[in-house]
Amino acid sequence: MTVYHLIPSESLRLAREEFPHYEICVLHDDAGIPEVTAVLKPPYQGIGLAVLVCAATVSELVHTLRTAPKARLPRRDPDRRYWPLPRQRDHHNHAEQH
Repeated sequence: MTVYHLIPSESLRLAREEFPHYEICVLHDDAGIPEVTAVLKPPYQGIGLAVLVCAATVSELVHTLRTAPKARLPRRDPDRRYWPLPRQRDHHNHAEQH
């Protein structure tokens, strides 16, 4: 019979604190052998971080996440308008006043 811990270990709790953008849990196969997985939460997907990371232990997972390439900073999309352009008549009225 397999018994699962309801309270996470200290190392698992610390890993979750260090990597809050990942959902980290310990899974077990049919033989009860643990595997630690980290799944990137949806708001953080698409920025260059690994979406799924698996390891045999929490410490191995933490090492893998610490040494993984860092996410790139978001860059401005030159084809996207971030602020609406002033309406033409507002611009025209402003020019007439000066």
